[in-house]
Amino acid sequence: MKKHYFLLASILFLTFVLRFPSLFEPFWYGDEGIFAAVARNLNQGGVLYQTAWDNKPPMIYLTYEVIFKYFGVSMFWLRLITVVFVLATATAVYEIANQIFGKNRALFSAFIFGILTSLRLIEGNLALTEIFMILPITLAMLIALKRNFDHFSLLIAGVLFAVASLYKQVGALEAVALGIFLFFQSKNILDFIKKATVLSLGFVIPYAATIAYFAPKNLVADYIFAAYTYYRIYLGESPKYALLINILKFLPIVTAIAYGIWKKYSIIYASSERSESRSHDKLSSRQARTTSGVGVFHLILLWTAFSFLGSYFSGRTYGHYLVQATPALSVILASITLKPQINRIRSIFALTFFLPLIFLTKLLFTDFLSGGPINQIKYFQNFAQYSTGEKGVDEYNNYFDRNVNTIMALADFLKINQGYGESVYIWGDYPWLYAISDLKNPSRYVTSFHVFGVPEGQSEVIGNLVKNPPKYIIKSESSIGYFPDLEKFIAQGYTSGGFVETSEIFVKNR
Repeated sequence: MKKHYFLLASILFLTFVLRFPSLFEPFWYGDEGIFAAVARNLNQGGVLYQTAWDNKPPMIYLTYEVIFKYFGVSMFWLRLITVVFVLATATAVYEIANQIFGKNRALFSAFIFGILTSLRLIEGNLALTEIFMILPITLAMLIALKRNFDHFSLLIAGVLFAVASLYKQVGALEAVALGIFLFFQSKNILDFIKKATVLSLGFVIPYAATIAYFAPKNLVADYIFAAYTYYRIYLGESPKYALLINILKFLPIVTAIAYGIWKKYSIIYASSERSESRSHDKLSSRQARTTSGVGVFHLILLWTAFSFLGSYFSGRTYGHYLVQATPALSVILASITLKPQINRIRSIFALTFFLPLIFLTKLLFTDFLSGGPINQIKYFQNFAQYSTGEKGVDEYNNYFDRNVNTIMALADFLKINQGYGESVYIWGDYPWLYAISDLKNPSRYVTSFHVFGVPEGQSEVIGNLVKNPPKYIIKSESSIGYFPDLEKFIAQGYTSGGFVETSEIFVKNR
């Protein structure tokens, strides 16, 4: 027993070691920068979607807000808290696999999860929505499984699924997976209705609290638009072969449901046959668990199918989308045996369940999968060279993004010129600068692509700037599109203060 826990601790430690370089990354990734800028605004007394806007549900900004409030704007602490989430999820994955397969396969599942989520292969090293939302999803599955799907566990699971979907919308899909499993697992339709109602009630509670927060501020419409309506632009960006992709991404779900129906009614038929023969043979404990429905492994199949659907759901194919599938996938991979029992039903199931997942992952995420191992080696080399002094800070930063050094130089400029804590408008894609320089954003949009993506965004920004002219306006060469009204506004009230790297700084006329 002690050896077993030592192995689990070793796996968790290995996971930490793989993620260790991420603690020392610079402020570089755009989405993290947006979350940081919004969170900093909230810590300054702002209101989400009113004074700082982004197209995600609230939980990611609240998470960043809490981290920055207690630890300051720090990449080290942001990523260290992320490590805690990952290690907690790995432990939950281990517990789920242990419940179903036993300790050895449970260790393997935790190992797979730790490796997958800690490499740049699927951008698991970043502090994004997916890496935070898989913990409540995995805990929901674990609690329901541990308590044999009683009403209390389903209520808690519903709450946790809702929390996950308040990180990212597609976190709700795994709740559907559990709901379908409850149908197969329940003794009768009344039992299913009761369990489904409790699960749904738990899911509603966090959303009711969210609406209750935004309603008095007249921000419910803004919340719905930002978190859900705006998401439609992602759905309209499907790659080639959209029809084939849309069919294949639902095929594993259809297969898992069909397999569940077959298993459920095969069990009912077998039970009827045993009753008629009045056999006195006692069922094994594992068989007894399945006589009222399908076995618990079927929940893992549904979880896998729906989590991959979440990864494929939008038309975009960023590597971190695959993080959502890692907990269920880790359990599935740990279940593989070297001597599988093959029959016609299993063969058909494998073809229609696993092949679409393999094909779609390869098709949609080919850039990450083909270049991932090479990028990972270079990533570790970059960290090693920086740690040993072979690389300087600038060269180290340039490995991640050449904008990093510009952002840091702008931060230095603002610090020297008493710009920290001042109102500054950035026309470009430097959201990290708002956070690290404690800037006040005169407009709720912290990056230029949101201004063009939101209806009336340009007129809203100009109205904000006219009402509260910022001390500085920073124009980066990476801004998206030409903003003629902003050019006119600058010409009428600002003077060029020169360039910092590739960005021009305009100073408000006195």
